Amino acid sequence: MSNKERLENNTESSGELGIVIFSPSEEILWPTENQAKERFENYLSFDWDTRKLNLETQESSLDKKMKAQEKNIRKMEQENEEKKMELLFNEVINGKSYLELDARELKGMIKLIALNKTKVDECKKQLREEDQPMKDNDNNIEEKNDRIPKNNYV
Repeated sequence: MSNKERLENNTESSGELGIVIFSPSEEILWPTENQAKERFENYLSFDWDTRKLNLETQESSLDKKMKAQEKNIRKMEQENEEKKMELLFNEVINGKSYLELDARELKGMIKLIALNKTKVDECKKQLREEDQPMKDNDNNIEEKNDRIPKNNYV
Protein backbone atom coordinates (compact mmCIF):
# COMPACT_ATOMS: atom_id res chain seq x y z
CA MET A 1 0.00 0.00 0.00
CA SER A 2 1.41 3.40 -0.98
CA ASN A 3 1.87 6.25 1.49
CA LYS A 4 -0.94 8.16 -0.21
CA GLU A 5 -3.35 5.23 0.23
CA ARG A 6 -2.23 4.80 3.86
CA LEU A 7 -2.80 8.48 4.55
CA GLU A 8 -6.22 8.47 2.86
CA ASN A 9 -7.29 5.29 4.68
CA ASN A 10 -6.06 6.60 8.02
CA THR A 11 -7.79 9.96 7.73
CA GLU A 12 -11.01 8.60 6.21
CA SER A 13 -11.52 5.66 8.53
CA SER A 14 -10.62 7.24 11.82
CA GLY A 15 -11.50 10.83 11.02
CA GLU A 16 -8.86 11.83 13.55
CA LEU A 17 -8.24 15.50 13.81
CA GLY A 18 -5.75 17.32 15.93
CA ILE A 19 -4.82 20.94 16.34
CA VAL A 20 -1.42 22.22 17.26
CA ILE A 21 -1.02 25.97 17.75
CA PHE A 22 2.37 27.43 18.53
CA SER A 23 2.75 30.89 19.93
CA PRO A 24 5.65 32.65 21.68
CA SER A 25 4.02 32.28 25.09
CA GLU A 26 2.43 28.80 24.88
CA GLU A 27 1.43 25.89 22.72
CA ILE A 28 -2.14 24.64 22.45
CA LEU A 29 -2.81 21.00 21.69
CA TRP A 30 -6.26 19.56 20.98
CA PRO A 31 -8.08 17.27 21.89
CA THR A 32 -5.48 16.31 24.48
CA GLU A 33 -1.74 16.71 24.52
CA ASN A 34 -1.08 12.96 24.08
CA GLN A 35 -3.66 12.49 21.31
CA ALA A 36 -2.48 15.56 19.42
CA LYS A 37 1.16 14.42 19.63
CA GLU A 38 0.21 10.90 18.51
CA ARG A 39 -1.73 12.22 15.53
CA PHE A 40 1.06 14.62 14.63
CA GLU A 41 3.65 11.81 14.79
CA ASN A 42 1.39 9.67 12.62
CA TYR A 43 1.23 12.52 10.11
CA LEU A 44 5.03 12.91 10.18
CA SER A 45 5.47 9.19 9.44
CA PHE A 46 4.48 9.86 5.83
CA ASP A 47 6.94 11.21 3.28
CA TRP A 48 6.74 14.89 2.34
CA ASP A 49 5.04 14.35 -1.04
CA THR A 50 2.22 12.42 0.63
CA ARG A 51 1.79 14.99 3.41
CA LYS A 52 1.80 17.80 0.88
CA LEU A 53 -1.30 16.32 -0.80
CA ASN A 54 -3.45 17.04 2.25
CA LEU A 55 -1.72 20.21 3.37
CA GLU A 56 -3.56 23.47 2.93
CA THR A 57 -2.04 26.72 3.98
CA GLN A 58 -3.96 29.76 5.06
CA GLU A 59 -2.68 31.51 1.94
CA SER A 60 -4.04 28.84 -0.40
CA SER A 61 -7.33 28.74 1.48
CA LEU A 62 -7.73 32.51 1.23
CA ASP A 63 -6.70 32.40 -2.43
CA LYS A 64 -9.49 29.89 -3.17
CA LYS A 65 -12.01 32.04 -1.34
CA MET A 66 -10.84 35.16 -3.16
CA LYS A 67 -11.13 33.48 -6.58
CA ALA A 68 -14.63 32.27 -5.72
CA GLN A 69 -15.61 35.79 -4.67
CA GLU A 70 -14.12 37.27 -7.85
CA LYS A 71 -16.12 34.79 -9.93
CA ASN A 72 -19.26 35.69 -8.00
CA ILE A 73 -18.60 39.42 -8.48
CA ARG A 74 -18.10 38.96 -12.25
CA LYS A 75 -21.39 37.05 -12.44
CA MET A 76 -23.21 39.76 -10.48
CA GLU A 77 -21.69 42.50 -12.68
CA GLN A 78 -22.85 40.66 -15.80
CA GLU A 79 -26.37 40.24 -14.39
CA ASN A 80 -26.38 43.93 -13.43
CA GLU A 81 -25.34 44.95 -16.94
CA GLU A 82 -28.08 42.75 -18.44
CA LYS A 83 -30.68 44.39 -16.18
CA LYS A 84 -29.44 47.87 -17.20
CA MET A 85 -29.78 46.92 -20.86
CA GLU A 86 -33.31 45.60 -20.27
CA LEU A 87 -34.27 48.90 -18.62
CA LEU A 88 -32.66 50.84 -21.43
CA PHE A 89 -34.47 48.69 -24.00
CA ASN A 90 -37.78 49.43 -22.25
CA GLU A 91 -36.96 53.16 -22.33
CA VAL A 92 -36.33 52.97 -26.10
CA ILE A 93 -39.62 51.07 -26.56
CA ASN A 94 -41.39 53.80 -24.58
CA GLY A 95 -40.06 56.57 -26.80
CA LYS A 96 -36.44 57.33 -25.90
CA SER A 97 -34.42 57.88 -29.06
CA TYR A 98 -31.71 55.34 -29.79
CA LEU A 99 -29.63 58.29 -31.03
CA GLU A 100 -29.18 59.32 -27.38
CA LEU A 101 -27.31 56.07 -26.60
CA ASP A 102 -23.53 55.81 -26.49
CA ALA A 103 -21.52 53.03 -28.16
CA ARG A 104 -21.42 50.81 -25.05
CA GLU A 105 -25.18 51.07 -24.61
CA LEU A 106 -25.80 50.30 -28.28
CA LYS A 107 -23.55 47.23 -28.11
CA GLY A 108 -25.39 46.10 -24.99
CA MET A 109 -28.74 46.58 -26.72
CA ILE A 110 -27.56 44.56 -29.72
CA LYS A 111 -26.47 41.72 -27.42
CA LEU A 112 -29.81 41.86 -25.58
CA ILE A 113 -31.78 41.76 -28.83
CA ALA A 114 -29.67 38.84 -30.11
CA LEU A 115 -30.21 36.97 -26.83
CA ASN A 116 -33.96 37.58 -26.94
CA LYS A 117 -34.11 36.51 -30.60
CA THR A 118 -32.36 33.26 -29.68
CA LYS A 119 -34.87 32.67 -26.88
CA VAL A 120 -37.80 33.34 -29.25
CA ASP A 121 -36.34 30.96 -31.84
CA GLU A 122 -35.96 28.28 -29.14
CA CYS A 123 -39.60 28.76 -28.10
CA LYS A 124 -40.73 28.47 -31.73
CA LYS A 125 -38.76 25.27 -32.13
CA GLN A 126 -40.28 23.79 -28.96
CA LEU A 127 -43.78 24.76 -30.06
CA ARG A 128 -43.24 23.12 -33.46
CA GLU A 129 -41.99 19.95 -31.77
CA GLU A 130 -44.98 19.91 -29.41
CA ASP A 131 -47.39 20.64 -32.28
CA GLN A 132 -46.00 17.89 -34.54
CA PRO A 133 -47.17 14.91 -32.38
CA MET A 134 -50.64 16.50 -32.17
CA LYS A 135 -50.86 16.75 -35.98
CA ASP A 136 -49.70 13.15 -36.28
CA ASN A 137 -52.43 12.07 -33.84
CA ASP A 138 -55.06 14.07 -35.78
CA ASN A 139 -54.04 12.32 -39.01
CA ASN A 140 -54.30 8.92 -37.32
CA ILE A 141 -57.80 9.74 -36.07
CA GLU A 142 -58.92 10.76 -39.57
CA GLU A 143 -57.52 7.52 -40.99
CA LYS A 144 -59.38 5.49 -38.34
CA ASN A 145 -62.61 7.38 -39.11
CA ASP A 146 -62.24 6.50 -42.80
CA ARG A 147 -62.18 2.79 -41.92
CA ILE A 148 -65.36 2.93 -39.81
CA PRO A 149 -68.44 1.99 -41.87
CA LYS A 150 -70.88 4.87 -42.22
CA ASN A 151 -74.40 4.38 -41.02
CA ASN A 152 -76.95 5.01 -43.74
CA TYR A 153 -79.84 5.38 -41.30
CA VAL A 154 -79.35 9.07 -40.58
